[in-house]
Amino acid sequence: MAGHALLYMIIIPHMLVGTAIGVHSNNIGMAFLFGLISHYLLDLLPHWEYVDDIGISKRKDLIKILIDFIIGLIIVSFLIWDQPEKIIIVGFALLGSLLPDFLIFGYKAFGIKILEGHYDLHHKIHYFKYLSFWQGLPATLIIIILSIFLII
Repeated sequence: MAGHALLYMIIIPHMLVGTAIGVHSNNIGMAFLFGLISHYLLDLLPHWEYVDDIGISKRKDLIKILIDFIIGLIIVSFLIWDQPEKIIIVGFALLGSLLPDFLIFGYKAFGIKILEGHYDLHHKIHYFKYLSFWQGLPATLIIIILSIFLII
């Protein structure tokens, strides 16, 4: 763990990709699996991070993450409002798309030792060059726009 920075792509792109997967899936298990895979694929892309290291005591970072998540839920709810039959499948795809960062949080914030292997794997595949907001914005916007297009 020493020397590794904890990096998050903002949550909204992960949520929108998970939603796009769920909308186009008819199988809960596959939606979850593809949502999970999508998380790692997105983390390979150059992107901006608003949190570079997190601990349970960093209240302002937790607030940023919570706001990001709530805005993501509002956007997802708006986009699938007319597809109530897809809510469960989308929910599982969303769970898969967010699970890797929840596991990282569990390891960093609570020291859950069993999650250390996942932390190391996530760090190895993650695009870890620190980009400014403006440098990382293009990839994030492309993912958001493509996901919305696939959802609607």
